[in-house]
Amino acid sequence: MLIGFTLVIVAVYMCCALLFRLSVHALPLFVGFAAASATYHSDHGLIAALVAAALAGIATIALARISLGLARSDLARAAVGLVFALPAALAGYHAVHGIAAATMPVSIWPTVVALIGAAVIAATSWVQWSRSAR
Repeated sequence: MLIGFTLVIVAVYMCCALLFRLSVHALPLFVGFAAASATYHSDHGLIAALVAAALAGIATIALARISLGLARSDLARAAVGLVFALPAALAGYHAVHGIAAATMPVSIWPTVVALIGAAVIAATSWVQWSRSAR
């Protein structure tokens, strides 16, 4: 019983750590999904949709890296970081809310915890992208 409980805690921690690290790339994921959806729904097939998703995600990251490399002011870097932080906050909110709703009783607290988690994940994403090309 104790070993199972410990393994559950470790698994939840690993999932949260993975979510935290991957949330930085929420914008390329959203852009890739939108490109794949548009390609697939225009009857070009699954392979073309996967290629479109990969190219759109790579282009989004490349565009961010180029704009961060060319940005001379901290305000421009902060703007690029903010563009990446907003989708990360949305993804973080929904992920933390799902975990909190599964583990807490129904009340206002899962929403409060989800808002705090979204703020932390957005701040991490913003800091990571705004410092990326220094």
